[in-house]
Amino acid sequence: MRVPLLLLLLVSADPVRVLSAAAGKKKVPPPRRSPKVTEVNVSTAAPPGAAGGPTQVRAPPTQHDTCLGYYDVSGQFDTEFRCNNTDHRFCCGSCFLRFCCADRGKRLQQRGCTNYDTPAWVRTPPASPAPTGAAYDPELDRTNRTVFISCGVVALIVAIGISAKVAYDRAT
Repeated sequence: MRVPLLLLLLVSADPVRVLSAAAGKKKVPPPRRSPKVTEVNVSTAAPPGAAGGPTQVRAPPTQHDTCLGYYDVSGQFDTEFRCNNTDHRFCCGSCFLRFCCADRGKRLQQRGCTNYDTPAWVRTPPASPAPTGAAYDPELDRTNRTVFISCGVVALIVAIGISAKVAYDRAT
């Protein structure tokens, strides 16, 4: 009876804490992480007596481009976005298709683009307020007559088919 209770106690309690308390060991705090640094190789031929390892310095902050909002080739407006999530820090591409890239030489000169306003072919003319045709005349509308004739023909064919089946069933 005591063994299941002991097992239940060990399972419900934190086993590492229980075992370390039983052994009398002190709790060691987790190691702290040092801030992220970038290694820079200085020179492979170090002078004698100098420390023989790479020097650690912080990476200098770099400038990120912002691709301005623009109208693409389909007339959709693409909102502005910043190139700051990856190593692709420069706004590249064309005036109608922009993306972030890593090569400064392929950088897009956005001020030279002219697609910041809605294109003329996307703008639709406003609806005309005046009616464009003659008033509706119910005497000239023959749609109702056509619907009644079509439904009548279908109903007649169904009635003939049902009566033919009933006559055939009585004959056999």
